[in-house]
Amino acid sequence: MQDEKGLMTNSEAANMPSVTANTVLFGRHDEAPVAVPQAAGEGSTATSARLRVIHIAKHCSQANGSVHVAVDLACVQADAGYEVIFVSGGGTFVDMLEQHGVRHVTLRQDQRKPFTLVRAAVGLFRLCREFRPSVLHAHMMGGAVIGYAASLLTGVPLVTTVHNSFDRHSILMRLGHRVVAVSNAERDHLIERGYKPKRVTAVWNAPNNSPRDAFMRNNRDFPLISPCITAICALHRRKGVFDLIDACTTLFADFPEWRLYIAGEGPDRAKLEAQAAEQGIADRVIFLGFVLDPKVLYQQSDIFVLASYADPGSLSIGEARAAGCAIIATAVGGTTEMLEHGAAGRLISPGNPQQLASELRALMTDPAKRAALREAARNGSDVFDVQRLVGDYERVYLEAVHER
Repeated sequence: MQDEKGLMTNSEAANMPSVTANTVLFGRHDEAPVAVPQAAGEGSTATSARLRVIHIAKHCSQANGSVHVAVDLACVQADAGYEVIFVSGGGTFVDMLEQHGVRHVTLRQDQRKPFTLVRAAVGLFRLCREFRPSVLHAHMMGGAVIGYAASLLTGVPLVTTVHNSFDRHSILMRLGHRVVAVSNAERDHLIERGYKPKRVTAVWNAPNNSPRDAFMRNNRDFPLISPCITAICALHRRKGVFDLIDACTTLFADFPEWRLYIAGEGPDRAKLEAQAAEQGIADRVIFLGFVLDPKVLYQQSDIFVLASYADPGSLSIGEARAAGCAIIATAVGGTTEMLEHGAAGRLISPGNPQQLASELRALMTDPAKRAALREAARNGSDVFDVQRLVGDYERVYLEAVHER
């Protein structure tokens, strides 16, 4: 039975299946971490139909990794029997959410505009009184603020997922009663920043077999000319694309048949195009712009590179592994563990074009090495199936409910 606030009672929560280690890292800081989360469908509980969840995000538009995680989770939870509402300012995924049985409620949120947040908090409070959720789940900073206010007034526990800890406003995510980090490394980082260890759980992102797959359709074909290197990311300095172009400048004189394809948009695109031109490789570096469904690019890649300076839990690593890419990536954030500490992809230091060029050269000259790395990436990649998130987050929710 639920109490008058729509929450499970303490006696009911106590009788739920044991909340034990199942994800990348679940539980207390002094427990031994589990190196790899279980694949989708393993170890799930049977309490889904009892849970009512309100997800909170600033918007639900495409081309934002945090939004992709949030809308995926909302859809698969609804498919699994949850009652789910998605609160946001609107966007391209509203129709998809509703097709999966997720009710969308429009509430404008912007942490830089206090009056907007106040109105949103009032709207969320009223929604909580109507819907009586088991848990509130905020994915962005503004959502954490209004979620915390609604939680104080209603007693509904707040869960936050920290997608971008490098954002200075991410400190607001500490308002959650339970905080989800998207990797073990990110969990450690949050604890170093003052988050309470007992409240922080790590859950890897899982972008594959997403509900978005049926929704996203590219408006043109993207035939890549092989052999090629690909990078799929936002175009700003944190992603290390400048280093990748430097590395390719070193290599392309020796490998005239190779090309570099860069998919994505961002504030540094013009600077990156200028860099390629200044270094004399503009004809070999092809900027594809934003690609709605990048699977077609992963599938054609001879080598995939993620040269980021910071990546708490990159979606592209899971996507590239499922596609069987030969991966080179910087050992930052969650990337190291998601590549199994080098077993599923080559790891390099960030900000080191020379080392990147050396690793690229080793793979460009040896098709057998590329094939072996592709197979290593594919093995075990089912852990990045989106269905895993249902059980992982259910455990977080149940612990938040029990602790409240």
